[in-house]
Amino acid sequence: MKPFLFRFKIASLSLLISGALVLGFGVFFLVEIGRVGLARVDQEIKALGETQLRRQHPREHWAGFDRSLEFIYSDDRADRIAVRVCNADNTVLFVSDHWPVQFDETVQPALVFAPRPARDAMPPPIPPRALPPEERLSGAVNRFIVRLDSDGDGKVSRHEFNGPEDHFEDLDRNGDGTISKAEVSKGPPFREMPGGGEMARHGALAGAPTHALRRPMNRSLPPRLRVPVLRTLSASGHDWRVAFMGNEFVTLTVAADLSELRGEAAAFRRVFFAITPLALIGLAAAGWFLASRALRPVTIITRTAEAITARGLDQRVPRTAADAELQRLEHVINSMLDRLERSFHQAARFSADAAHELQTPLTVLQGELDNAVQEAVAGSEEQQRYSLLLEEVGSLKAMVQKLLLLARADVGQLVVSSEDVDLTDIAVSAVEDVETMASHLAVESDIPNGIHAKGDTALIGQVVRNMTTNAMKYSSADGVVRFSLAIHGAVARMTLTNTAPPIPMEDQEKIFTRFYRIDKSRSRAIGGTGLGLSLAREIARAHAGDLVLDPYRNGRVSFTLTLPC
Repeated sequence: MKPFLFRFKIASLSLLISGALVLGFGVFFLVEIGRVGLARVDQEIKALGETQLRRQHPREHWAGFDRSLEFIYSDDRADRIAVRVCNADNTVLFVSDHWPVQFDETVQPALVFAPRPARDAMPPPIPPRALPPEERLSGAVNRFIVRLDSDGDGKVSRHEFNGPEDHFEDLDRNGDGTISKAEVSKGPPFREMPGGGEMARHGALAGAPTHALRRPMNRSLPPRLRVPVLRTLSASGHDWRVAFMGNEFVTLTVAADLSELRGEAAAFRRVFFAITPLALIGLAAAGWFLASRALRPVTIITRTAEAITARGLDQRVPRTAADAELQRLEHVINSMLDRLERSFHQAARFSADAAHELQTPLTVLQGELDNAVQEAVAGSEEQQRYSLLLEEVGSLKAMVQKLLLLARADVGQLVVSSEDVDLTDIAVSAVEDVETMASHLAVESDIPNGIHAKGDTALIGQVVRNMTTNAMKYSSADGVVRFSLAIHGAVARMTLTNTAPPIPMEDQEKIFTRFYRIDKSRSRAIGGTGLGLSLAREIARAHAGDLVLDPYRNGRVSFTLTLPC
């Protein structure tokens, strides 16, 4: 379950990060599509309008301009562009048939004039000889004044003339620093003089070079454009991009229907949101696959480590990966297992050897002390001393026997026979021991007849005796000890309960540790070595069973022994 959860976390994290990137890119792309599309529409309608505003047109020109849009955009798309033209007095000169009437109520923004281009940016003058013949006649005088009049006040100032200073003074009859049409037209007409290509007016401009007069005549300026203002407005259930443009003579409003643009964006959104779930599923599957591949060596290492027990210290992590980091980890774990195996076998061998070697002298000592007790005068101080020593040697011998059993269990050499064990008989004997050895305790029992298990009778009997001794030692004064025995499926369960204070939580995890005593202050008075429960659990596990501490209930501590039937 844990590897599954880890893979799920890795896949979820991969999906979350990748999904956020995909969704973020999609949202950005949708916004960018709308922005670029709107910029394209703006550029299109501005180009249409500014092309028409670079010169002054008669009123009937605008109807032709509207018809030209049908040719440009074809008949089925012509109604996506609508035009409205007003003169300087805001009088409507032309409006398209499909012009949205809702826009007539829209307040038109104030348009400001765009700056004039620099003089250097003006078109170059037409060479004198390139002028058409009609402009060489005397009738070109009025056109000459109009082209020089950049302010539109009907007069030409000194800086607008852009010609020789003496020629300007000769034309300025009023002496006010300006030249009007009337002042020029009063003199004799301009005419071409033979030879030299010079044109002169009788008296005032005698000998003036031709280009001095004709250069300003061909520097006519186009109408001043106004800065376009673009807005998005709604009408008839559609969004329109409206451009307000103009020059000094007319105001032109061009509206482009955004339905096609909105349709393209909506189609992209539908495709994007249809593909995104599939992409996210693919990303999740890819994340799961990558997590599985990445965890495969770790899973093998984990399984190998789980299989390493006291009986299987020879297990080693196989080489599973080509990555240098994992190979190093495998090497470190295998080296650690080598050291652990050597140390464990050395410790187990020492415990077994020490326990085995101690048995003989302790047995001899026990026999000699027993003889000394028998030979001493009854009730004498000497007999009491020998009896005390005999008890201590007995305790020491029992501890050595337990250590020997634990050492064998550690290395997997605890020999367990498989025979039919009468648990009912063992439990009844344990009840009798409590009644005899702890008469101050009340004994309760629920022991059915005929409860049997498979195992070693002597070892199972020792487990029950250790449990019973532990219950008698730690029961409260005038407490209760209860034995219960039952069969659950293919498992026999013996539960031993005694009244006692609750075992602290920090001690519950250590209660099966060797030589561990819960109450250090009472350990000497109560006796024992702290090996009983640890040995009992090792024997139970050697029988494919277990010994566990049950939850504390009703002021009683309970231990349950399980054995296969």
